[in-house]
Formats: sequence, structure tokens, C-alpha cells
Amino acid sequence: MNPLNILVCGTNYGRTYIEAINLGGASYRLAGILARGSARSKQVARECGVPLYLSIEDMTRDIELACAAMGTSGGDAVLGLLARGIHVLSEHPQKSSQLQSALRAAASRGLCFHVNGHFADLEAAEAFIDHYRRESEFARPSFFHVTATDRSLYAALDILRRILPSFAPFQFQAISRIPPFTIAQGLLNGVPATFHLQACAVHIPLPDGSPAYLIDHRIVAGFPSGILTLLSMNGPVVWNANANRVTYPAQPLFTVAHEDRALTAELLCQKRVAVNLAAISAIVKNMEEHITPHQQAPDYLLDVGHAWETIGSLL
Repeated sequence: MNPLNILVCGTNYGRTYIEAINLGGASYRLAGILARGSARSKQVARECGVPLYLSIEDMTRDIELACAAMGTSGGDAVLGLLARGIHVLSEHPQKSSQLQSALRAAASRGLCFHVNGHFADLEAAEAFIDHYRRESEFARPSFFHVTATDRSLYAALDILRRILPSFAPFQFQAISRIPPFTIAQGLLNGVPATFHLQACAVHIPLPDGSPAYLIDHRIVAGFPSGILTLLSMNGPVVWNANANRVTYPAQPLFTVAHEDRALTAELLCQKRVAVNLAAISAIVKNMEEHITPHQQAPDYLLDVGHAWETIGSLL
């Protein structure tokens, strides 16, 4: 069986997709890189031994899937790739208007278009989601509290959308701006929610991974029976029981739902590459079986995109 020919768009975060393709072994083949022609892009293409394309028109016709790691600046390229008949795995975040255009273009050509939210598929987030679902069988959440940055807001919302049927009723307003944080309050699925968001003063996101960011994302879901917290993208996940509602006196007041004491920055990078490989495998499965995963359905993607734009506009 021939490997799937994959194009990577962008050579900043795009390099992690190249690592993911290599991790996939014989199943996938890096067929080329689409970029603007910077010295970095030329070097990466040279190291990988693949063509560097400066425009979609220059590409060969054998490319089947594109990993578009260009963020919000890559909307036109995504539409161009879809028009060329290429399935697209797009890096987050994406604006609602771009999502709508891409989803329409993909549907009209029978193509798959996925957005890689990434962080919701890390082990700590998965543990948070699983524990939340168990608690929500007994009661609705009473509140959400989210701490995030301008860069990690989409990821936090993606995790929240995994545990909610929709974001409606949805409304938010900024109630405080004390640099470097903006505080926004509102409703997610009718549940009171507070967001503490760090943004730089000039409204331009800091470089990805900048040490000036104080946090990545922290998500708290409060229930009558206790509080579930994802302390960061790395974990741990902690359940704090409501001491006023404990049924048995000997019941632990807190438990750790997930922790990885062996996790290091190096190991985290490896796990993130593996999650990107899983995202590639998911869209390939969709291409083959024509069954769209729940988290890639149009209403899901548009819900997250709209919430990201609306809350982000308050920064």
C-alpha cells in the first residue's frame, strides 16, 4: 500500500507536523512544503529533501492531504487547497467566517476539513473530560472558571465544548482590565462562567511559547458536590469534594484524577507530536470511512470559533 502524500503548510509550528508524519512511519509521506520562501522554509525543505512550493499553482497533483499550520493568516491558502481537491487538516484558531467558507468548500467537493484543537487530546485534558462527564450524570455544573492567554483561549474553549452539548445560551462582557489580565463574565450553555485572560499590551500575541506568558490554560468546573480542576495543559487534574456534602466521614476530601510525575518539557514535546499524528490519522480515517468525528462537525467547529472570536474581542 502506497503511503499517503501529505503537504505541510508553514515551517514554524508546521515543523511539528513534519515530526508527526515521520512518526507515522510507512503510512505517510511528506510530499512537500508550502511556505513564503523564508530562509527557514528553504532550510527545512532542504533538510527534509522535499520541494518548497511558494504557491498552490506550483504544486504537483499527487498531494492528497495538507496540514495547514498557518493559524488565522492561512484562510486563503486553505480555500485554495480545497479548491485543488486536497483534504485539509487546519491548525487552530480559525475565525467563524473562515470556517464557514472552508466547510462550504469542503462539502461542495466531498472533501474532509478538520481543525486540530490539539490540547483537548492531551492526557490531562482527556482525564478532565472523562471525570466531568461522570459528575455531570448526577448534576449540572454550577459555574466555570477559566484562566488562559490570547493564544490558549481557543484550546480552553475546545476542551469546554467537548463536555457541553453546545455553548448556547452564550453571552459575555468584559468587567475588568488590569494588565496583563482582562476579566470577562457571562454564560456558557447557560452556566455562569468567568474568564481571566492574559494578553500583551499592544494586542499582538507574544511568540508561541514565550516566557512572558504566565500560564497556559486552567479550567475549573464547579458542581454542587465539588470542584474539578485541570491545573494546566500538563495536569494534574484534581477533584475537591464539597466538605459540606460529603456522605461518608472517611471519604477523601480531594483526589487526583490524573497526574504524570515523570512528565518533563522534553516528554511533553513528544506527546504533542503524537497528538498531532493522532489528528492526521483521524482525518485520514474520515477520508476513508466518510464518518465525521463529533468534534469536527460543522456546528461544533462554528460554536468554538464564534466563542473564541467573541471572547477574544473583549481583550
